[in-house]
Amino acid sequence: MRSARPSRLVRSTCRAFDSTRLLMLTVPVCIGVTACHHGARTEPHTETPSPSSPDSVVTVSDPHASYRRAGLLVGSGELPFVGSIAFLAGAIPESTLVLIDLSLSDHALTFTREGEGYHAAYDVVLDFARSGLPLNRVTTHEQVRVGSFRETTREEESVIYQQVTSLPPGDASIAISIRDGGSTHAGVVRQAITVPRFDDGTMSVPIPAFRARPRATRAKPPEIVINPRATAVYGRDSVALFYLEGYGSIPAGGSQAIQLRVVGEGGVDVYVDTVSWIEAGDRLRSAILRVPIARIGFGELAVSADAIRAQSAAAQRARRAPLLVSFGDGLPVSTFEEMVGLLRFFASSERLRALRELAPRDRSQGWRAFLEATDPVTSSPENEALRAYFARVVDANVRFREDDRTPGWLTDRGMIFSALGEPDNMIEPNGSDSAERSMVQVWDYQRYHVRFTFVDRAGFGRWRLTASSEADYHALMRRIAR
Repeated sequence: MRSARPSRLVRSTCRAFDSTRLLMLTVPVCIGVTACHHGARTEPHTETPSPSSPDSVVTVSDPHASYRRAGLLVGSGELPFVGSIAFLAGAIPESTLVLIDLSLSDHALTFTREGEGYHAAYDVVLDFARSGLPLNRVTTHEQVRVGSFRETTREEESVIYQQVTSLPPGDASIAISIRDGGSTHAGVVRQAITVPRFDDGTMSVPIPAFRARPRATRAKPPEIVINPRATAVYGRDSVALFYLEGYGSIPAGGSQAIQLRVVGEGGVDVYVDTVSWIEAGDRLRSAILRVPIARIGFGELAVSADAIRAQSAAAQRARRAPLLVSFGDGLPVSTFEEMVGLLRFFASSERLRALRELAPRDRSQGWRAFLEATDPVTSSPENEALRAYFARVVDANVRFREDDRTPGWLTDRGMIFSALGEPDNMIEPNGSDSAERSMVQVWDYQRYHVRFTFVDRAGFGRWRLTASSEADYHALMRRIAR
């Protein structure tokens, strides 16, 4: 099974790091690490209004709203970032390991040409305080190198910063600032935190991870690459990984297993499993939790892990970790209804209406039924058509953006591309006036026996379907819809 993971890691010294190996963070001395870069139905079935229709536009006013609701760190300013804070036991109960993990995009940094590649740098400052008095400060200077100009424009999560330090248990605050080395752009966040004390009989909160390896003793550093946004991509990631630790010996008669629960909207369990502990000695045990993405649907979820014994609802909520399942790196994670809206050029309006009308307790089962009904190859474990569709949506967001207000996939060209894919031919009619030629594009889909004409009447790169082409589009969608 495949979990979400960065495709390439780079140490702060900028030497290439083999992505198949685990990343070790040293403690208690703070060592920063950056990581760069993550990763068929031939006929869509859709019947949808044009994106110009008022009721057809699904937008998320705050793309970071889901991260905030999940309790993640969201930086403000001209250099946006998202991150998380996790805690594990230190060598003694009076010392807790604090794992700070931040993610940002290449697009947020200023790259300069360096040989055959491109280089950027950024500075991170972490300030911990308690009752207004400083506890610890960590400052690092990080380097990012990529091999092509295209990589410098990536807007999805592509750089991961990790830092581990030790703090005494108790209430505290953290202030994080990231500054671009090639400009004045910066991002900041301040947040109150409670550093837990891990005595015998306690457990950590599940930590979302790209990769993790159980540590042998509490004196050893964790070998983990954390997923700062707690996000998985449906169709790309088969599982979401979480790392869990328990402390102290299991009492006589106690359970050797823990119960994994994934909770959806309305507090409904969408997945339940039992996982065994891995004993390591030194009053330490751990578990690698694997959540199958195809079984849980999408949207804003929560993951909890508890010993198999009676637990109060408050205790269970306190140990929940977020899990946000989206349809692509360039697409926001949001409410169930907004996520269904992203399917507007994939499925018929009837199918989408049926999804929207599902009660929260029925959404996981309804989603599985939707996948089965729209899967062109039922013998394979994934819906290839859906994966290809969202790859087109993400591509359309990059290729067909016309202004800062409308996502590229919701423009007229983005709509056609998302629904039908690449045209067989793209034609610019010949004419004596070169300016006039640039104002018309014709997309020819020979496999559907249809052509679509786009016109940029004002010459500002805003392409619109002609009325006859829009009618042809809707007629085609009615013909090929399921």
